[in-house]
Amino acid sequence: MQQFQSLQRLLTFYAMTLLVMLGLYYFNMFYGIKKHGEQHSVDTFYLLQHKVTSGDELLNRDIKEILDNPAFKDTSYQLIFITPSGQTYIHRHARPGEPAFATVTFPTITPSSANSGSYSAHTLNNNNVTGTIKLKSGHQIYLILRHEPFAIDWISYHYWLPLMIAIIFLITALLYILSRQNSWNQLLAYSDNLSGHAKDAYTPPPFSPKKSATEFLRLGHALSRVSYQLHSDYHRIRTLTHRLERLVEQAPLPMLMIMRHGQISFFNQRFEQLFDSSSQQDESYELTDFFAGKDEFTQLLLQTLSNLRITRTLTVYSLENQQIYQLHITPWFGEHGQVHNFTVILNNINEFTTQIAQLQQQNQKLQQKLDELATLRSLVGYQLRVPLETMIDTLEPINPKTLSYKQHDILKTLIKSSQSMLTTLNDTLDIGEVEVRKARLSSEPVDIYKLSRGVNDLILDDIRQQGLELIYFFAPDCPRCIDTDAVRLRQILLNLLNNASKFTILGYIALTIDRVTHEQITQINSDYLLPTNKNMRVSQSSHWVRFSIKDTGGGIAIDKQNQLRTDVHQSNRQTHSKMAQNIDATGIGLNNANSFAQLLGGFIELQSTIGNGSTFNLYLPCRHPNYQPVYHRSQHLTHIHLIAVVNQALVAKHLQHLCEYLSISTTIYTSVDLATVQQLASQLVQVEQTLAPVLLLDYEYYDAVTFALSSPLLSKDGDLSHSEMKELELENQVFTNHEKQQALDKLLAHSSLPKILFSIKPERRIPSVLLDKYDGFLTKPLDANLLLSELLRLTLPARKKLVQTASFRNNSRHLAKEANKLASETTSPLVLVVEDSPTNQKITCKILSKLGYRSVVAEDGQQALDKLQEQRQDISLILMDCRMPVMDGLQATQAIRAQGDAIPIVALTANNTSEDREACLLVGMDEFLSKPINKEALEAVLQRLIKLS
Repeated sequence: MQQFQSLQRLLTFYAMTLLVMLGLYYFNMFYGIKKHGEQHSVDTFYLLQHKVTSGDELLNRDIKEILDNPAFKDTSYQLIFITPSGQTYIHRHARPGEPAFATVTFPTITPSSANSGSYSAHTLNNNNVTGTIKLKSGHQIYLILRHEPFAIDWISYHYWLPLMIAIIFLITALLYILSRQNSWNQLLAYSDNLSGHAKDAYTPPPFSPKKSATEFLRLGHALSRVSYQLHSDYHRIRTLTHRLERLVEQAPLPMLMIMRHGQISFFNQRFEQLFDSSSQQDESYELTDFFAGKDEFTQLLLQTLSNLRITRTLTVYSLENQQIYQLHITPWFGEHGQVHNFTVILNNINEFTTQIAQLQQQNQKLQQKLDELATLRSLVGYQLRVPLETMIDTLEPINPKTLSYKQHDILKTLIKSSQSMLTTLNDTLDIGEVEVRKARLSSEPVDIYKLSRGVNDLILDDIRQQGLELIYFFAPDCPRCIDTDAVRLRQILLNLLNNASKFTILGYIALTIDRVTHEQITQINSDYLLPTNKNMRVSQSSHWVRFSIKDTGGGIAIDKQNQLRTDVHQSNRQTHSKMAQNIDATGIGLNNANSFAQLLGGFIELQSTIGNGSTFNLYLPCRHPNYQPVYHRSQHLTHIHLIAVVNQALVAKHLQHLCEYLSISTTIYTSVDLATVQQLASQLVQVEQTLAPVLLLDYEYYDAVTFALSSPLLSKDGDLSHSEMKELELENQVFTNHEKQQALDKLLAHSSLPKILFSIKPERRIPSVLLDKYDGFLTKPLDANLLLSELLRLTLPARKKLVQTASFRNNSRHLAKEANKLASETTSPLVLVVEDSPTNQKITCKILSKLGYRSVVAEDGQQALDKLQEQRQDISLILMDCRMPVMDGLQATQAIRAQGDAIPIVALTANNTSEDREACLLVGMDEFLSKPINKEALEAVLQRLIKLS
């Protein structure tokens, strides 16, 4: 049992438990017997008290009759009965085997409650009960009652049965412990055999299922599995260690490990051979003892490796042999994110660097030759083209009728040959131009979001003058920066957008930038590129981005589409003249666009349907994409519910995509009626409890409904053409224009719903009656970031109200805040807002109110002068719009400064150019802010200028 101390302790614990249980059992039993005897004596005393107090007059014979009661026969007692006359009677009785009462004692007991009548009292000790009973008649009884003797009947089963059961349990436990000892002996012997003789195969334990317990069988199987797994892991670790030694120690590249503080902890044989670091093994080396950085930044990085958190590739110089190396350093992180050490791999690029330098010199020389060749080619082309064109212009006017047949044949030959020479010369110059463009192609990181926005700004005025709508959308999952040529990409987009606007009369032109999925790449390979040009198949392993230019023009016929696709994908330069003729005929302008697309590694796809417009998709590879977010998520946006009524389904699609990305709840319509508005009203009741709703309305949709109501077509009784009748029937199938107008009016009548209007028209061309119903205005193309800013601004009170409803508990505190707010409104500085736009007036005044300033409004410069003259003592600052009717902001500022007034004036204008800024500062304005107004910037300017004034 010494080997199995746990079993011995278990048996000891079991025996001690039985002893404690037996002790508790006998203690409770003996204690109960004792309490029973004491309780019997007390009950007998109370029985005697009851008997003597129930009669009218008590005599000694009455006492004897009471003591003859069976309850007193088995009781040892001494009773002293004293009558009022003083006569005393003593009654004694002792149980057999008990000593008799030797003396007569009168117990002195203080009663618990005494009065002029009868009373009784008793005391209880370990041997007897002593008591006193005094009656109203004067009789007194002094009583001593002995407890029943403590007798144990060992023959009774109550005394010997628990002891026998405990002995049986102890013997059973001993036998069980002995059987467990045998199983443990077998298990220990089996485990010793496993540790001493590990096997490659799994062997079950040699236990008998009948003789061994289930847990020992399971433990034996577990030990066998663990032994087998440890043996397998040992072989695997030994194999991996052998491979690692072969790979690292015999690697052709120098490798080393560096501790987090810079000391080299390990290097392989190749490093030792190259840098002779074995002579002083006891010394600690650092990376800077062997290498120096290519520049100051690299050297600083080598000296402060502990701050490195990402893998870096550095160019360093060896201090020993002055060779150039490419150093790849990778940090190793622990489980808590701390850097443990670094691994370094070195690659000698000295020869490669030398070759690059030589190639760069050769490239410079070739570039000079190309420039000279281009200049020479242009000069020669001009000198050759002019005589050829002169020759053709001279030969073509000759009348063949005045010539003989032979002369006519010579004339035809000369004209044909000169035209062929001119075509060949043009094709040769075109090839040279493409080669020069390719040689001058510059690939660098380009922010395609900013580039596409800039292209939109360049073409926006032309599209608006044509009455068209420009739609722009940058997909949220699209990479923002790619490596390409910004100049060529801008030329391609401008070319395609100009051609789209040239052949679009009504509708819109859309520019969409999104990421190309793998499914779309597969579709492009199968449907577009592969049948015509197998060499341009798109790689599915690379990332692509698509610039889609869509218009609602007349479309392109199928035969012309096929001809264009064939010309686009043909690499033979002899077809350029034919392609140019097709392009000139259709006006698509794909010549330069497709050439530049191919130079950038991409291509252009054409999709068109007669009557439904055309779509030109420019596909470019995403080299080194940077997925910098364009639209920033905010938890405040999740509390907004956007209700949009837009005119174009494409805008609705883009808006839905954006709101899903930003987790904004949306309800978007491209058409509304009374049923829709009623459903929306019931929805608003539910939404307003948890979300802040905002309405976004397309003015072009509103204008189309209003125009349809006033259209002469609706007032004709007859004489309608077939197309007009068809249009009216289609309109009546959905709902009437009158219903549309009622639905829109009902939406606009919702006073608690913030509203935003957006249109292709400028704000001043919108009727003021309609504009006053809105809280914000945006111009097309819809700027997503401006829309988000307006949503956050307009829903701020509603969102605050939602928060206050959930957290506002103290009504008195709220009233105090309102009182402070009213007090601050009367003492805060007054700002003069000079703005001709009613919407901008409202926005500016609301922002000033939130910042704690009062405001007064003037609609032009002349009104500003009048207001300033009337309230000069109260006005602390002027917010001046630059472009206004009657008198603009610049003229008004000059007039104020001419009067000698130094009041602070801040310019507010949508034109944020350096020329506009200089013009505002020259006339005497103190600060310049651009629209839309930035709340933080305005607050900083107001605090600074008002404090200085």
